[in-house]
Amino acid sequence: MSRADIASLAERYGGYAGSGQHAAVAVLLGYEPVAAAAKFHRHVNGRGVDWDGVLGETWPAGERLLVATAAGLWSGRRTTVDISRAGFVDDGQYAVWAAMLAAHRTGQVPEKPAAAAADATGAAGHAREEEGPS
Repeated sequence: MSRADIASLAERYGGYAGSGQHAAVAVLLGYEPVAAAAKFHRHVNGRGVDWDGVLGETWPAGERLLVATAAGLWSGRRTTVDISRAGFVDDGQYAVWAAMLAAHRTGQVPEKPAAAAADATGAAGHAREEEGPS
């Protein structure tokens, strides 16, 4: 499946107003590092995501937390994820993770969670530069 097909699936899932599982997965599908990965594409088709296949792949810790969370929110089943991985995600991954949880609760896809995290990281870095060394 191509990146354009995944973007189309994300748009379709984002259009299911009030559906928490669709909204949560739409957030993940908008996260480029996962959505653009060949190991993700292998398990996505026009009907959706084969979560067992995605979870069977090897993922870096932060991305594993994201895909396992999305799989669990989609299926309502437990997934094997070490929650301690949450302590090692970068700001962008944390924003996506939080956005998936919020989307599941509200049934609405927040606007650009990864971009918001990048803005927050840049602002925090800029503030530290102004403070100078401690």
